[in-house]
Amino acid sequence: MENAGNKNDPAIAITTYNFEDIAEFERATAVTFGVFDGIHIGHQAVIKTLLQRAAQDRLMSVLVGFYPHPLAFLSPERCPPILTPLSKRIEILQQSGIDKIVMLNFDAQIAAMSPESFVEKVLLEKCRAKHVVVGYACQFGKNRAGNAQRLAEISEDYPFDVSIVPPTEINGAPVHSTRIRQALARGDLRWSAQLLGRPYSLIGEVIHGDGRGRQLGFPTANIDTRNQICPPNGVYAIRAKLEGKWLDGVLNIGTRPTFNELNFQVESYFFDFNETIYGKSVEIFFVEKIRSERKFPNLQSLVQQIQRDIMAAAEILAESALQ
Repeated sequence: MENAGNKNDPAIAITTYNFEDIAEFERATAVTFGVFDGIHIGHQAVIKTLLQRAAQDRLMSVLVGFYPHPLAFLSPERCPPILTPLSKRIEILQQSGIDKIVMLNFDAQIAAMSPESFVEKVLLEKCRAKHVVVGYACQFGKNRAGNAQRLAEISEDYPFDVSIVPPTEINGAPVHSTRIRQALARGDLRWSAQLLGRPYSLIGEVIHGDGRGRQLGFPTANIDTRNQICPPNGVYAIRAKLEGKWLDGVLNIGTRPTFNELNFQVESYFFDFNETIYGKSVEIFFVEKIRSERKFPNLQSLVQQIQRDIMAAAEILAESALQ
């Protein structure tokens, strides 16, 4: 597998395919395709249908994912922050039971394909698709000229069938990534978890900070979250997964106004933990927000508040079922 499009993301353990690098499959397949950012409950409905159809027709189940997000290539200024880094997407998809996951590097070649060309070259020639499963709102091909209905029309001239999965609705509206981003932007962790089907998490590399937390008696791990969306600035009770181990802690998101700083930071204090973890990847699960970020008159007031935050987080986490 060739490295083709993820060199700037240290959290990614699995590389992407260029179109030419995809070897033709040996068996006929049932295929779905898309970005799958978030792998929310709407995506999960598509995957469930894929697996059911593959089992029914004795086909190999295949998911073709686009990475990076098409807008990151076509119009970077309009590209939304991501919900789920590629490494996490792969982890979730592998747990779903899909036979083959192909993360296709979204580049000029893919962007220039017409809907018909994408079907012929990717789905039929490379994937040997006999059945294609898509969500009701799927778009593909140059200038997003293809949609679910167009795919069904194309299938009339080719030897594959199409299943179009209807929207998964909550409170009368379809579940999609934009709703999840909106929920996270306003700090609604419960709603985002309901739409995702799991608690929201950030994944990033532990990087060097300025050591200010250690000077205050609370050594923190600064986390480079890249372009993942973060909940609003504030202090959160969190659980973290580090090299297979679970840690409880407090996470601060913001600019640390007490020190008159402007740089945005994500830093976590883990309870009963004092190991050096620079360069390691950590996944942060949000359990509950404790308070908003604010400026304190002096360091003593800040330290006292941090102590209260830790006590509050410990109480919250003692009652949390997340792990």
